Amino acid sequence: MKKLFLFFIAVAITVFSFAQNVTTNASSGLAASYSTLAAAITALNSATINAPVTITVASGYSETAPVGGYNITATGTSTNTITIQGNGAANTTLTAFSPQVSGISTDAVIKITGGDYITISGFKLQENSSNTTTLAASNNMTEFGIAVYNGSATNGAKFNTIQNNTITLSATNPNTIGIFSNCTTTGATNTTGTNSDNKVYGNIISNVQYGIYWLQPNTAAV
Repeated sequence: MKKLFLFFIAVAITVFSFAQNVTTNASSGLAASYSTLAAAITALNSATINAPVTITVASGYSETAPVGGYNITATGTSTNTITIQGNGAANTTLTAFSPQVSGISTDAVIKITGGDYITISGFKLQENSSNTTTLAASNNMTEFGIAVYNGSATNGAKFNTIQNNTITLSATNPNTIGIFSNCTTTGATNTTGTNSDNKVYGNIISNVQYGIYWLQPNTAAV
C-alpha cells in the first residue's frame, strides 16, 4: 500500500512539473500554465488581450517549434503589452522543426504576424541539425531565427521588441537571416501596413548569411 501511495505521489509530481514548463500571469483569459510554448501561443492568439500578458518558459526547458515556426498573431497595446520570455539563452532553447516543408523559404523559429507591442527575449533559437537540404526546390531548412511580417496590406507589425536572444542557424542555407522583417510579400499599401517602431537590441546572432534585415516596400504611399 505504501508503494502504491508513493507511486501516485511520483505521478502527481511528474504531471505538475510537466505542466509548469510554461507559466503565465493568467491574464486575458490565459491559463496559469501550459505544457508547451506552442500551446501557450495558440491560446494567446485566440485570447482577447485586455490586460498585460506575460508568458515565461521555465529554466532548463527546451522545445521544438511547430512546422514553419511559432506564429504569434495576437496583438497588444501600449498599456496591454505581451511579453514572451525565456530564462536566458543558456537555459531556454527553442529548436526549429524538422523537416521544414520542402521548397518553402519563409520558415522561422518564431514569427510575429501583424502583432503589436510584443516583446521576445531570453531565448536560444537554433536550426535543427537534421535540416540539411539547401537546393531551392527541395530546401528543408530554416531561413529566419525571428521573422516579423505584416498581417495584411494595412496591418503592419509595430512597437515590438526583440532583445537578449541568441540565434544560431546554418549559413549553408544562402537565405539565412537572424532577425528578418518583411511587409512586401503582403504588400503594404500605406503606412499602417508597414512594420515600424520595432526595437532590436542585445541579440547574439551567428552562422547566418545576414544578421538583421529589414525590408520595406519602395512605394510613394508608404
